[in-house]
Amino acid sequence: MELIKEICKLESKINEKLNPNNVVVRILGDEDKSKGKIIILKDNKIHRGFKLNIISCYQINIIENNREIETGLSINDLGKWIFNLYNPIEYLYVFYGGQLNGKVLDRKEINKISNETTIDFHEERERGLLVHRKELDNQPMVEGYLGPMFDKIDYGKIYLRYETQEVYNMLSN
Repeated sequence: MELIKEICKLESKINEKLNPNNVVVRILGDEDKSKGKIIILKDNKIHRGFKLNIISCYQINIIENNREIETGLSINDLGKWIFNLYNPIEYLYVFYGGQLNGKVLDRKEINKISNETTIDFHEERERGLLVHRKELDNQPMVEGYLGPMFDKIDYGKIYLRYETQEVYNMLSN
């Protein structure tokens, strides 16, 4: 199965979601079956362009201006990723283990129990250094929990997870 052809099939669904933003996405294959392109038109003008590199049977890296800006993105999340480029994003914080087990907090709620944030590595990322995902910059840290860790992406939402050491150890084995 050619993954780029599968990604091209997502184009109409992605465009349906982006229609209110006056954004149209075009996904193109390449002679090299492990590569492709995304062209984004906003207000009928080319707004952004990305190169796609397939890295596994369902994951891609996205390159803009010769820089990888997203690595290991599941093709099932491509539409959500593009949607989030053009819409406000709400961060949600999911807890596993401990007193907060099963809770999903918004930013206002988590700020009440956090007294520290993660480091902002945007400058290092711009220089091409390998650091944590951009979604983890300036995020709340919670005593007694490891994290934040990237969990998943959705339309207009990014979920970050926090785990107790016990849960982390169970999931790591």
